[in-house]
Amino acid sequence: ALGFVAICVPVHVAMVDTKFDAFFLLSCLIDTIFLLDMVLQFFLMYPRRTNYGYALEHNHRAIVKHYLKTWFLIDFISILPVDVVGLLTKNEEVQQMKAVKIIRLLRLLKLARLARAARLMRRFEARASIPYGKLAILKFFGILLIITHWLANLWALTLMLVDENEGVPRWIDALTFREENVTNKTKDTAWKLYVACLYFTSYTITSVGYGDIGPKNIIETIVATVMIIVSGISWAVVLGQVSGIVSNLGSEEQEFRSRMDELNSMMEDRVMDPTMRQRLRTFFLSNRSARRRNRQRQIISEMSSGLQGEVVLELNRMWIAKVSMLNQMLEKASVDIVSAPQYRSVIVEVAMKLQLVVHAQSEVFGEPYKLNILILGLVARQHRVYTSGSVWGIDFVLADSKYAEPCESFALTYCELTTLKRKTFFDVIKKHATVLPKLQYEVRYHCRWLSFQRAILAEAKERANRLAFFGDWEESRSLSQPDAQAKTGLERTLSGTIDEVETGCVTMSETLSRDAFETGELKGI
Repeated sequence: ALGFVAICVPVHVAMVDTKFDAFFLLSCLIDTIFLLDMVLQFFLMYPRRTNYGYALEHNHRAIVKHYLKTWFLIDFISILPVDVVGLLTKNEEVQQMKAVKIIRLLRLLKLARLARAARLMRRFEARASIPYGKLAILKFFGILLIITHWLANLWALTLMLVDENEGVPRWIDALTFREENVTNKTKDTAWKLYVACLYFTSYTITSVGYGDIGPKNIIETIVATVMIIVSGISWAVVLGQVSGIVSNLGSEEQEFRSRMDELNSMMEDRVMDPTMRQRLRTFFLSNRSARRRNRQRQIISEMSSGLQGEVVLELNRMWIAKVSMLNQMLEKASVDIVSAPQYRSVIVEVAMKLQLVVHAQSEVFGEPYKLNILILGLVARQHRVYTSGSVWGIDFVLADSKYAEPCESFALTYCELTTLKRKTFFDVIKKHATVLPKLQYEVRYHCRWLSFQRAILAEAKERANRLAFFGDWEESRSLSQPDAQAKTGLERTLSGTIDEVETGCVTMSETLSRDAFETGELKGI
């Protein structure tokens, strides 16, 4: 409705006579929409300033009083049925009267409704994902186009204010003289008239001033003066604002270039080797995304706890699914209605505790008791290549590092990782143990099961090595007593029944559980 008022109403007032047609019916429909909105304003709460900030006013009497003092007059003027008056004055003699022309101008009062367009801009900001710099540029260019459109229609309106039969020269006469042999002259064709007015307005705003169209009487001179003032101010404001916005659009880029200049200056002062210079430049060029992620984490930390949970789960769902313990918590958060908020809170806090770490190409890194999630780059470890989204170190919860996988990794390219230390994880578990007691048992069960699996793998490798070392079983007769016992145990395990193997595994699990949970900081969990 506001778009119709801003674009179509000025054209209809300046160039088209009022008649009962589709435009008239559409105009009545728009007036009806404005009337309904005007009625709703008597019941809509408004923000009221208090000593503790802004609060929504819900008292109906106060709402009515506030609306009557603010927007009521503008809204009332915008719905006046001026179109109906114009339709009643369709007689040609009546239309020549000055009072009727003034009534026709009153139809422009509908434009006052555009003063409330700021609410639409706020809604658009909430729905759009356009950066504010680009949004501001689009807004100022849109305002400039609307002003140009309005001034073009204002210039066309001078032909209605000064009638052809008054014998006063008008600006359209010059075009009529040039179109002597043209059938459809500009003054009789709406689209040609609009193009001519837009042409005059455009070179007035941009201060080009060709001079082929200009005011010929006092009314046109007054209107042209107003147009020059309005267009000059508008052009200056738009140019100034756009120049400032464009200069600030690359603030991040300017900061990065300044950092690179400082780096180059440092390398020049320290007379560094060309190879080292290239490595440093490559690292800082690749590190721009890490700084962006740090700013994004700061944005997330400023959200409410509920929004933090939704955003963190959305961003980290992929790697959480690769850590069995956290994935089980995530599944319980969606199944267990009673404990869902607590499980979700644990996962969110664990994700918020992740630390961003970067490594340069050809750098060897890795620490025990640390979970690693690869965000960017390629990493080689244990004869495998890991790509973005890979997770390793899921055994960081084990207290005994001998059951953990080797932590050494090699950066094939520039790498960005998020890491979680074992101590930080268990601090989160202890924090939530009071509201979710079974969480301790679930973590303990996971650690026992993981240590049991790793112990079986370690034992299997050790026995396979012994078997390869001992060779033929016939050589066992020459072995010492301890080696013979080891060989016998290996033979029983490999060739024994399922019950014997299961009994050995249970005994091994109990031993590992004592080692893993009765030592260090895990004692009591």
